Amino acid sequence: MKRFNSILTACSQPRPLYFYYLLALMLPHVGLSLTEPMGWPARVCNVLLPLGIYAWILTLSRKPGKTFWWLFPLVFLAAFQLVLLYLFGRSVIAVDMFLNLVTTNPGEALELLDNLIPGVAGVFIVYLPALALGICSIRSNSLLSDYFRHTARRGALGMAMAGLLCLGLSRLSDAGYRPHLHLYPVNAGYNLWLAMERAGRQTRYAETSRDFRFQATSTHDTLQAEAYLLVIGETARACNFSLYGYPRATNPRLSRLSGLTVFHKALTQSNTTHKSVPMLLTAVSAARFDDIYRQKGILTAVR
Repeated sequence: MKRFNSILTACSQPRPLYFYYLLALMLPHVGLSLTEPMGWPARVCNVLLPLGIYAWILTLSRKPGKTFWWLFPLVFLAAFQLVLLYLFGRSVIAVDMFLNLVTTNPGEALELLDNLIPGVAGVFIVYLPALALGICSIRSNSLLSDYFRHTARRGALGMAMAGLLCLGLSRLSDAGYRPHLHLYPVNAGYNLWLAMERAGRQTRYAETSRDFRFQATSTHDTLQAEAYLLVIGETARACNFSLYGYPRATNPRLSRLSGLTVFHKALTQSNTTHKSVPMLLTAVSAARFDDIYRQKGILTAVR
């Protein structure tokens, strides 16, 4: 027990913790700088500017564990971002990912987690000890010295200034560069705001779309009976359809239908429910998905 306490005390020393927290916070920045299609000024900015800001913030308290816990929202974003990098190999957390986080049913979530065990385990190994040591730091009497804090602040200011210089070079060298789209975690926060805005729009959908009409007209003989059956298998997966070669008989009745056409190269504009279903039922497209929230006009159905 004494050995464990001595190890814990050594690990919770403020200076090592300070650099440990810097490393933990910077992991997604380094990953995105290597995977995203950006010019070198943007890549350097994506590392130096946040590194300078984090290095300065971590000196606000003489106990770095306290500051790290203040930054818990950024820690959560960092963990989320690293898991997505493991899953997709690139890309910042998108709006759909935030929406899926609260709309995916437990079965789909557990199925996805089966494929993410190494990524999730890696995130746990990095961030859970950091948070635990942060608690030890808060309870400990070991403090960062004023000399170290002043020195770290000077270095942080220098890195932040260099990062701002690279930010300016990014704007000059790439007309399409936008910090809210290309600079992490600004872009992740921006996407989170968009997700919250769209979630709010969805809750008001009945109100904003109450006056909408398809304006569709019937072309058959008015005396002829008609019946329309619309089946949307939006949550079904082609890889589990026997019609597409799955070894189990998952489509026994469909397989016996004559004249059935199976499309083997069909593509969807979105792999998320909240987008794909409206695009199946209306003329809205992925390029202009925000039109789904308008009250009138654009959603004139294909007649």
